[in-house]
Amino acid sequence: MLRPLLPYAAVLATSFTLPCFAADGDPDPGFGSGGVSYVAVDDVAAREIYPRESIALPDGKLLFAGARNKIIPPAPFFEPQIRGMLLRLNADGSPDAGFGNTAIPGLVELPDLAAGQRMQGIESIARFADGSYVAVGTAMVNGPLMGYVVKLTASGDLDGSFGGGGIVLLPSHYLHVVRLDSQQRVVVGGEHFDGGTFVSTSTIVRFDGTGAYDATFGDAGVAPIAWTDAASSGYVHDLAIVEGDKIVVGGGFEANGSGLGTDYALARLDADGSFDTSFASVGWRVFHDPSETSIVNAVERLAPLADGRIAFAGYHNTGENITGLVLGRVATDGSTDATFGDIANPGYFKPSILPAAETANVTGLVMQSDGKLVASVAYYTSGKENFFAVRSTADGALDTHFAAAGIYDADLAPDGPYSEIGTLLLQPDGNIVAGGRAQRTSASPLVDFAATRLLVTADVIFADGFD
Repeated sequence: MLRPLLPYAAVLATSFTLPCFAADGDPDPGFGSGGVSYVAVDDVAAREIYPRESIALPDGKLLFAGARNKIIPPAPFFEPQIRGMLLRLNADGSPDAGFGNTAIPGLVELPDLAAGQRMQGIESIARFADGSYVAVGTAMVNGPLMGYVVKLTASGDLDGSFGGGGIVLLPSHYLHVVRLDSQQRVVVGGEHFDGGTFVSTSTIVRFDGTGAYDATFGDAGVAPIAWTDAASSGYVHDLAIVEGDKIVVGGGFEANGSGLGTDYALARLDADGSFDTSFASVGWRVFHDPSETSIVNAVERLAPLADGRIAFAGYHNTGENITGLVLGRVATDGSTDATFGDIANPGYFKPSILPAAETANVTGLVMQSDGKLVASVAYYTSGKENFFAVRSTADGALDTHFAAAGIYDADLAPDGPYSEIGTLLLQPDGNIVAGGRAQRTSASPLVDFAATRLLVTADVIFADGFD
């Protein structure tokens, strides 16, 4: 379970000392200060900044989207107020002071999108060809559950040409992910929650560029996925647009009954929102690894291959109330790809990492040009949480040529309680940027934005930093 965006309690395992030979997974000394960039909060504009998704911009700058939290002091309680935020860094990791208009350089805070709701963070963002953005999230607390889709200009302002004043609200919806297809149509995924039955139905919605429901998709723009039983809940965690504007959906479904965990769930929809029956015969598949008895499984991130296969990352149950990382791959027809992963359980790779962690959630998944997969992981432990990522080979084994024997584990809060990775992006040059948060001192509740860039292509670097 990820740390909540609510009041916060809460030496580099991978060294930031500049080596003579930079290897895959080493911090880029030209990024930020010594390979790390921080954006400090001030407890006025923000008490915490936490990114959930990120984009490499054409000019080399980096955009992060997520949540800004601050404490609102009206009596009798000091209540957290969470709003969507964008944060932009220059290519060298410094805050882009030309972006935003707050006391925190590089930060744009979104306005109140659902009046009066206390929690309104961004979960996902996509960039249009013209440089504008569309983001989704969920508004809740002090009001009815409300999913939102918001369009923003390149400078982070509301784009009034979309929906009503830049916003489309979906009552009784959780929205987690947004993607753009080849026609720049807006595809969003989440759940519709029925307050009477307490069932969450996996739901995909498509809008045109004006924010209107796309009548050519599903039923008046909406395509629900009931999986094996409409009376049980299903959850959408990620989407991917593949050839022909088909939509791959990844998540979890309560295959064993309400409240009894979930199995992996994958679906592929045709461009019109109907099920692609060339995938698992019916267009969707609910499954688990037959070699284990886990009833707590979910797909959290997707990485489709050009040949139609689909790699995924998520979690599985490794013990009582404990989850661990899993990577998997299915063939283009939805069947388990036996050429990937462990011999003992083909189709899956379950590295034995984080033995002291009670939960592990995948916050990012990128596929390199050579097919290798890098997954970022946020986790809960009674010890100290660090920025953490794992790289697998293209065929699903731990890649020992990355960081420390395949594992990147870095303490970005050496004098504080924790640092946590929230998003991962692959730059055009092949390097990887990880963004997250860090509580850098136990003496303060402030949680700063933190990012690092990892070198991927091995290169010779002299100790003075010059090639």
